Amino acid sequence: MSRLKNWSFKDLENFLRDYKFNLGHIEGSHYFFNGRVNGIDRVVQVIYSKKEKGGQSDKTMKFAVKHSGIPKEYFMEWKASRSVHNEIID
Repeated sequence: MSRLKNWSFKDLENFLRDYKFNLGHIEGSHYFFNGRVNGIDRVVQVIYSKKEKGGQSDKTMKFAVKHSGIPKEYFMEWKASRSVHNEIID
């Protein structure tokens, strides 16, 4: 499967908000979003810095997929058409 490329801070924030994640707290440049996917509480960290503002690193995106519990395919579908899979949101 291809990499998740060209995801800005705002893209990832909007994706998480579309999947009903809310901003929990901020520690410096690290934003922590809380949500619930498939009945499990999740916390996803998004980095807002000069380096990652224009594009989140591969590592940050891999962690976003892992920690959100949302399949990578759903990230790619959202990026292409803003489609949300409501069946996984609690």
